[in-house]
Amino acid sequence: MIEEGNPHHFFIATQDQDLANKVKKKAGVPLLFIIQNTMVLDKPSPKSLAFVQKLQTNQLVPEHHKQSIVQLKEKEGLAKQEGEKRKKRKRAGGPNPLSCLKKKKKKTQEGQEPSAEKNKRRKRKRKRVKAEAVQSVQKNEEE
Repeated sequence: MIEEGNPHHFFIATQDQDLANKVKKKAGVPLLFIIQNTMVLDKPSPKSLAFVQKLQTNQLVPEHHKQSIVQLKEKEGLAKQEGEKRKKRKRAGGPNPLSCLKKKKKKTQEGQEPSAEKNKRRKRKRKRVKAEAVQSVQKNEEE
């Protein structure tokens, strides 16, 4: 069933250690154990991990493309030059804005004059007429 790379994606569930060891030698075959009424999926075998790693590297860039990229970099002089890279120096930052006091605004004479004009005007309060007085006036007008 699983000799040709497990094309049907079967899982193998067993308690037999010999069978489990044989299954671990095959790449891409998951192994299940039953422990106290619980199904436990075994971690991937080293063979499966190596197979997946190989597939991923081949899918990203094929080998002949890697070689051609290296050759082009050498022609253009873009090969890695380790001596030229410098570490970025950390600059001193400014003060914490939350710990600084705000600057006080200077008062000018021009700014004081308009406020003096405003103070000259008297603020008048609105006088409310009681509802009883309004009703009595309306009754008098009707009569």
